Amino acid sequence: MARVGMALSGGVDSTVAAHILQEAGHQIIGLTLRIGAGAQAPLSEAPESARALGIEHHIVDAAEAFERLVLGPAARAYSKGLTPNPCAVCNAGVKFPLLWEAARSLGCEVMATGHYARVLRFADGPALAQGVDSNKSQAYFLARLRPEMLDLLEMPLGGLHKEQVREIARKAGLPAAGRAESQDGCFLPPGGWDEIISSRGLVRPGPIEDLRGNRLGYHLGIHRYTVGQRRGLGIALGHPAYVVELDGQRAAVKVGPKEMLTTTGLMASSPLWRFTPEPGEVLECRVRYSARATACRVSGGDEIKVDFLLPQGAVAPGQLAVFYKDGVVAGSAWISKSF
Repeated sequence: MARVGMALSGGVDSTVAAHILQEAGHQIIGLTLRIGAGAQAPLSEAPESARALGIEHHIVDAAEAFERLVLGPAARAYSKGLTPNPCAVCNAGVKFPLLWEAARSLGCEVMATGHYARVLRFADGPALAQGVDSNKSQAYFLARLRPEMLDLLEMPLGGLHKEQVREIARKAGLPAAGRAESQDGCFLPPGGWDEIISSRGLVRPGPIEDLRGNRLGYHLGIHRYTVGQRRGLGIALGHPAYVVELDGQRAAVKVGPKEMLTTTGLMASSPLWRFTPEPGEVLECRVRYSARATACRVSGGDEIKVDFLLPQGAVAPGQLAVFYKDGVVAGSAWISKSF
């Protein structure tokens, strides 16, 4: 049996994951990140879960790394008209590396989380796969983890559905059983990105324009908009309008009809491949966590071109494109533009 470092937020998922491993006979060490931003509910809920489980618990300070590698770059990206994905960046660059460093210093041989995803072990190394609960699978947010990190990782919830996890928590009498779902942006302060970006002096107001460059209105910060957005535009045209482009250089929000959001592909940078696609091979691609996967073909090297087999809707530069092959993450890359 192993000594396991458990990423413990105090929510039902991480608490049940720890419980499952504990029931299997492993020695569990709870580890919680202090990132120095947001409400930091884990700092109060995680110790309670650790006490209920009867396990050792440690706080890992990640404030400096989180600011430098996640929060600052995301704020700057928003101010340039991009739509960043701080969760994917945090997982690969801050959360998993720092938690593993702490776990190893405490004598742990393995790290575990409450993510709904699976690690598959192949002869040539591990690969990340979707969780069996398609509504909860979080492989998208973990797609930038490298094989050496996956090799150390256990995710006990990958084969379970959310309802099963709640039931395990109830039967075990765990205090997390009735806790609300944790949300993306767990680090955000009460004022959200507005507060973060304002505090850094990065608010960039500018014009709202149609596709011919005619001014339709004025916005108070380009960070409040993303490609595909319909609500909250602050203009009344008498017909539906969508954000179709963000001109970061001018801080201009360009709006138009829904059909202008149709894309046939995208360009992306910094690809990270687990299974490099063969020429002409068909993969599935997700351009954001909530998007349906769509069939595509990928070509290129350091910058890749992705051609969708069927036209798609809004694609936001700055987001992560994740590629799947039979439910296994083949690779990922950062979206630079759509076409």
